[in-house]
Amino acid sequence: MLPYSTIYIFIFVFVWIDHLNTQLPCDIAKFPHGHACQCTDDYCDTITPLGTLPFGQAALYESTSENAGTHRLTRLTNLSFHKEIDPNISTVIQINDKTKYQTIIGFGGAFTDASSIVAHDLSVNLQKILLAQYFGEQGINYNIGRIPMAGCDFSTYTYTYDSVANDFELQHFSIEMDLSIKIPFIQSAITMSNETIYFFGSPWNGPDWLKNQSNPVGTLNGVPGDKYHKTWARYFSKFIEAYEAEGISIWGITTQNEYSQVKDFDGLFYTTEQLADFIRIDLGPELRSKHPSVKIMTYDDDMVLLFLKIDRMIQRNRTIDQYIDGIAVHWYATEDMTFPDFYELFLTKLEYPEFFYLPTEACEGYMKINKGPRLGMWKRGIHYALSIIGDLLVGASGWTDWNIVLDLQGGPNHIRNFVDSPIIANTSSGTVFYKNPMYYAMGHFSKFIPRNSIRLGMKVLKQEKQHARIEPLKIVSILTPMKQMVIVALNHDRITTQSVQILDSNQDLLLPFICSERALAYAMQLKKKAKTESRKKKFIVQIRSRKIVEYAEQLEL
Repeated sequence: MLPYSTIYIFIFVFVWIDHLNTQLPCDIAKFPHGHACQCTDDYCDTITPLGTLPFGQAALYESTSENAGTHRLTRLTNLSFHKEIDPNISTVIQINDKTKYQTIIGFGGAFTDASSIVAHDLSVNLQKILLAQYFGEQGINYNIGRIPMAGCDFSTYTYTYDSVANDFELQHFSIEMDLSIKIPFIQSAITMSNETIYFFGSPWNGPDWLKNQSNPVGTLNGVPGDKYHKTWARYFSKFIEAYEAEGISIWGITTQNEYSQVKDFDGLFYTTEQLADFIRIDLGPELRSKHPSVKIMTYDDDMVLLFLKIDRMIQRNRTIDQYIDGIAVHWYATEDMTFPDFYELFLTKLEYPEFFYLPTEACEGYMKINKGPRLGMWKRGIHYALSIIGDLLVGASGWTDWNIVLDLQGGPNHIRNFVDSPIIANTSSGTVFYKNPMYYAMGHFSKFIPRNSIRLGMKVLKQEKQHARIEPLKIVSILTPMKQMVIVALNHDRITTQSVQILDSNQDLLLPFICSERALAYAMQLKKKAKTESRKKKFIVQIRSRKIVEYAEQLEL
């Protein structure tokens, strides 16, 4: 049985791995909104590596709101394959390992100035422990890192890499501001990781002298093809070269963070047509000439109107295709203001399958209601899991969180745009940080779905509803390069425990679980508090999800 509000990872392994370490459990810290796991110089919970797993068994890792918050990516007893289907199982899902979809690029987060500053304010030993949570063997194995190109709102002030007016040759271009804290933080992550981290740069703000007004808001002067746009394109090359000189290889760039939004802080505004022309005339030729291996991702904006805008961009001049490798998307500003608009991503992927699709920013606590950190809030971890599974099912090649660590206020941020993060640190003492449920939700994917994994097809053979409004299970299946079959399952229904049986093409696997009364009682209490507006929003999301399923079934997705 899958208990209420629980994330599981099932791993069917057909190879042998040589090590197995003991897992250190969560050190519970209680807060008004839930439980977080606290880490100090002396203790931090760990995740048991897969270890040696006999043929015919499956490893099981669980995160749940039950057990007083102690189960966070907790390794449970191995499961064994069964040959017979249990008629009492409510949900039966068949994995089709002959049907394969997108290749996975990876999972990760952003190395903002804010994250670098917060980490720097911790003790030296705790800084290492923090990085180990993301990049160490017993952490969650991030392999993607987003790097803001100069300042963003999560900096302590506005800055660019060249403030000397009319320096069209960029002779004064300098990343000096990044050298003291941000770059050493990134270099430490590289040293910590056992695999290659794909770093990509994203610009927020350009030099004032390139813009049509001397402040952080505005558009570039002139038109694509002129000296302003050519200089801005060279700025990207300079960034790539400067970071590579510091031992940080840049895998990709995005063309502009949230290009369509007029902001009152660090940003550049484009119309879709202007951005398309800049890529085709200036940026694309510049990078293909000087840095041909660097991936160019465009859009990097909210999913609202994604299909319309990408279609306009591509159809404006099809020669732009040669300069675009991927489409970057954010999860904000969707219809229910929490969950990404999977339908938009699905349609865009369907129309333009030649590009990879990578979610490049997401965070909780960005809205005025419940703004900032909410330590231990389980719901926020569930939102992450829903988003990641939904994105993967409609074609995304990974998922990138926003700041990898913030302070107790949700900053620093020079415009006070405080948000939440998977890890929140107490910078006043410098001796403790807290791992939120979002951290463990990310880990169910990043820890067990390595780069170059492939999403597999699957089909629901049976799903019985025990009550009319039951939330369906969310499940995604993956085949890793090591020929491991990985299944991530989320039960986010508020009142129902669900029994599941997963079938592959060769063997049947019976997965029995038991839900405690405490979890059910807590779920029913939540249900009583639900507001009409919340139910309406959830209904809208379900309807939109149903449309995706209908389209997917027609296309055997």
